[in-house]
Amino acid sequence: MTTNTTTSERPPADVIEAAKGLAGLLGRIDRPDLAARANAAGARVSRPGTIVCVVGEFKQGKSSLVNGLIRSTVCPVDDDLATSAITLVQYGETPSAVVRRTVGDERVADPVPLEEIGEWVSEQGNPGNHKGVERVDISVPSSLLEDGLVLVDTPGMGGLGGGHAAATMAFLPFADGLILVSDASAELSAPEVDFLHRATALCPTVIMAQTKIDLYPEWERIRDVNAGHLATHTTQIPIVAVSSTLRDVALRRQDKTMNQRSRFPDLVDMIRNRVVGPAKATAAERSRADIHGIVQLVRSGIEDEVALLDDPAGMADVMAEFERSKERLEYLRGPGAQWSVVLGDRITDLSTTVNHGFRSAMRSISRSTDERVELLKKGNEWEEMVRDLQTQVAEAAAEPFAYIQQSWSATHQEVADLLRDEQVLLPAAAGSSIMSIDVSELWSGTSGFGKGEKKGLDSVKSVIGIGQTYASTNMLFNSVGSISKFGLSLGALAAGPVVAGGFVVMGGVRVLEDRKRALATRRQKARQEVRQYIDDVQFEIGNEITNLIRQAQRDMRDGFSERLKELQTTYTATAQQAQADAKRSEAERAARRELLSKTLAALAQIEGRVGTGSML
Repeated sequence: MTTNTTTSERPPADVIEAAKGLAGLLGRIDRPDLAARANAAGARVSRPGTIVCVVGEFKQGKSSLVNGLIRSTVCPVDDDLATSAITLVQYGETPSAVVRRTVGDERVADPVPLEEIGEWVSEQGNPGNHKGVERVDISVPSSLLEDGLVLVDTPGMGGLGGGHAAATMAFLPFADGLILVSDASAELSAPEVDFLHRATALCPTVIMAQTKIDLYPEWERIRDVNAGHLATHTTQIPIVAVSSTLRDVALRRQDKTMNQRSRFPDLVDMIRNRVVGPAKATAAERSRADIHGIVQLVRSGIEDEVALLDDPAGMADVMAEFERSKERLEYLRGPGAQWSVVLGDRITDLSTTVNHGFRSAMRSISRSTDERVELLKKGNEWEEMVRDLQTQVAEAAAEPFAYIQQSWSATHQEVADLLRDEQVLLPAAAGSSIMSIDVSELWSGTSGFGKGEKKGLDSVKSVIGIGQTYASTNMLFNSVGSISKFGLSLGALAAGPVVAGGFVVMGGVRVLEDRKRALATRRQKARQEVRQYIDDVQFEIGNEITNLIRQAQRDMRDGFSERLKELQTTYTATAQQAQADAKRSEAERAARRELLSKTLAALAQIEGRVGTGSML
């Protein structure tokens, strides 16, 4: 059953075949519950969801890059068609598009022709997202996407310092890769470099794509300068220089030489090797562990039955042990079990820590902003404060979700260890996280992101579907980034009347006093708006944090309970079969023994395909 080949070296095809064979065997021995798990393990390897976000400032060539990667022009790329809504591009046998938007209080999904996408996702066709587009789902028969890769084309960030950038940062712990797009017209800006460096701590793979090299002869020098900027960080971020124009021409002419000049094959290889490959490996490892757990569970029941066939006299003792085991499992499935109590305690601790940290961060932002308001005089200072406040609030809102993701893995491991101490064997969850993206719900609910040149903020609701190892949970993630009454109010305050020089000496004192009173009024109004805004965000984010943690607790509890139920079902089935065996004739018992031996051999063959697996 154990081979010299490590599991990481085994091709996923072996895992898929093993899962298929195991599901068939489980169907024959009447274990549909385990057969469903085996089929899920095979499907996970076949097309693991792999999420790559494509981000960058305005007009850097993000949409053209996505089109070049999928070898199809589906994202609008005209110079006057800046992307204004999230576009999710995934594999589909037939090209199609679905617009998800809010109409009144209802969310609707409308199929639209691919050629009309620009009317929904561009600033020209949908200015200010007045159509309420949450996202547009595009399906295309692209070979790059066939393995489960999903590209997320995001609206321009406008300086990489606002709410959109912070919302992207919050999403990165759930993504498999990030491509930051910056064209070759100039070296990376300080916000871009900072964004890339911070992203490396949150996302497994970060790539920089330097676009439009066909337009700028000095692109190699710019690339080298950018490499120098990024080299100041300990984590190396690869830079791939590409030309979407050359890629488009090469695809239309079927010109391999020009395709190589576009350098897109280098980017495709990097995505496949650094993003899709590791995602497949992680999915395969999880499936191997799941298959091994199922095999071990079934084999233990069969071996117990074989022992009874060989020694019928021990029937009473074995049946008594079965009953004790079933009672123990029934207790473990109850609320008084140690693992259930520990799970509840960890949830309480997590909720307290996260909510306290978030409230503290928001309080600190409120205080520092109040102090800053007292020093503001010029219009550009007010505008800068708005941008900084937008970023600070968004990053504070993002932090709890990343912390929950990290803490939840540790809780999962602790609970599994407790069950192991109870001599309950469960398959290990491969990887550092128990959460993985449910592509169908990615970025759902987004009401739009504001652009950097507009001064304002608001709650922008984004629904990120999180599918867990054993169950699924939905998370509402609120960030900031679009225009609101608060932003408009601050904009009006910032643009308040400014009295120019030239007034006469007689009226100078009075005018000066009027200016002081007007400035004091603006400051007081600004403090009120800031406090109201922070209160609103704190209320919304706090509510979603609570909902996420509560739902995640249910999912983990139900997941472990399901594994315990499978064990209990195995004990019950074995006991019933043993009682039936006791009534068989010797010839029937011999035939049964032979059948069980073949089943054990088949299980050993299946396990041999995937190795010994990883067990807790």
